[in-house]
Amino acid sequence: MKIFLNYVKNFSCIIVTLSDSVVSKTENEDNISLLYNEKELVGINIFNVNLDDYQNKLEDKNLINVVNNELEKINIKLTFENQFIIAKVGRLESIPNTHLSLCKVDNGSEWLQVVCGAKNVREGMFVALATVGSWLPNGIQLKKSQIAGFDSYGMLCSKKELNIKNDNINDIGIMDLNTSESMLGESLWKIL
Repeated sequence: MKIFLNYVKNFSCIIVTLSDSVVSKTENEDNISLLYNEKELVGINIFNVNLDDYQNKLEDKNLINVVNNELEKINIKLTFENQFIIAKVGRLESIPNTHLSLCKVDNGSEWLQVVCGAKNVREGMFVALATVGSWLPNGIQLKKSQIAGFDSYGMLCSKKELNIKNDNINDIGIMDLNTSESMLGESLWKIL
């Protein structure tokens, strides 16, 4: 499951978003509020969490452990799916009358079509792929979309879009990752 986690230090709260559905009812258990759309669990708020040295970053393993430990108390177990994975641009072609490229991207298990607007995209490039259903740092969930008349099944990401601070990665355009084919489909965070 692709899950958005956000620690809000001012409120000592972890916000867990499972779906962008409207909340129609809530249930409270100890320091946890369960948010439902009808019978579907769509979100969880965990209160009274103090993470003094925490810096919000996507798919943080320590934050995932805190969430799972808290939810274990009320018999809920979440399985976190990698949202930002290493992929390779296999083929690309310009989309006429636009600045966009139509990319065929290998994510290690399948080839996906992704529309990309970055000037630095090129064949053979290792990139960070946000897959459909992934949550960006601003809380927006990626959906399959149609751009310039072409279906797009994800997003090739820049470090700015993912709030990554790493001097070893290019600042302009999508991330040009220094890795190998053996890392296709692995979590981006394994190499950062």
